[in-house]
Amino acid sequence: MQKLLFILISLLSITSCKQDKKSIEFKTFTKIDLGNISKDNATIHATAAFMNYTDEELNLKDLVLDFSIDGKDVGTIVTKTDKVIKPNSEFSVPVKYTYETKSFVEEGHEPSANYALKFQGDLTLKNSKNEEVTASVNYSTTYEYLTKKEAREEKRETRKEERQRKREERKSNNN
Repeated sequence: MQKLLFILISLLSITSCKQDKKSIEFKTFTKIDLGNISKDNATIHATAAFMNYTDEELNLKDLVLDFSIDGKDVGTIVTKTDKVIKPNSEFSVPVKYTYETKSFVEEGHEPSANYALKFQGDLTLKNSKNEEVTASVNYSTTYEYLTKKEAREEKRETRKEERQRKREERKSNNN
């Protein structure tokens, strides 16, 4: 009985110590800009960040994403780039896609301030043996759209705050 218990505990410890296979992992989207959605067509610009946890160099094949705004399908983004990914490193893939805005902006109305964005798809890479390695992308966020006037006002306020901060720094340095 003791031998059986010892064997079971040994097997359990061996299987629990087994590490998961390292792979590619999606991190986040940064620098998302929907473009001028008050026009009939707009261009989204964004950067998708990933982490390569493998110990091998990979070649980027493509990034295919289904893109939706406020639950309405906008289109499929396909980004093909010839890029070499270093082992155990973070990397990014720029995303650019021109789309029609009529699917989510009502005709004759100003665009709303907030939109729910969703990106869903796969990143495909190839290893040295020419085998495909994939990573799933599933990302949702809220995007605040500013009209050009609102963007200028926000920029003006930011500059004003920056000038005020610099004045206070100079005062404290002079004293």
